[in-house]
Amino acid sequence: MPDKLIFAQTFEGLLRSLSGKLTPQLVQGMRERGVDAEHALESSYPMETFIAVVHYLAGELHPALPLEEGVAVLGRGFLDGFGETMIGRAMLAMLRIIGPHNSLKRLTQEFRTGNNYSETRLVQRGERSYDLWVNELRMPGWYVGVVSRGLELAGARGSTVQLQSRDAVGGTFRVEWTA
Repeated sequence: MPDKLIFAQTFEGLLRSLSGKLTPQLVQGMRERGVDAEHALESSYPMETFIAVVHYLAGELHPALPLEEGVAVLGRGFLDGFGETMIGRAMLAMLRIIGPHNSLKRLTQEFRTGNNYSETRLVQRGERSYDLWVNELRMPGWYVGVVSRGLELAGARGSTVQLQSRDAVGGTFRVEWTA
């Protein structure tokens, strides 16, 4: 398998979500982890670089929260920042049109706009309840934040995304919403 890469638009969305919050200290910390937020982004970065940057930012911006909760906050904000990019605008417009059910069914394609490795599987458990399996579950909070915010943007209300189990390759979340 080729290297697992995160594409520039993922970092662009993350940086846009942090507009006004990026202090010189945070910029330096990102640079030390392989991303120079003050210059043009590279076309892609190793997955490990992304994880290091997200963990660093979560710890610095949300020090009172457990790490994965801080990561979830960043994941939620990321989707709004991603929506300001050209690719993100198109994707979020599509989510609003196709709604939460079909958005979940397209998660592999949606995640692949930001990386070259994501795989998902979806099992419907009820009218508004699914089990969502994702590979490479290194930051569960990221998926909690991104999926819950994505559901809201697709029109779901009262969404919850909770990690249920892990396996050797990934993990399963229970994804539900009330209306």
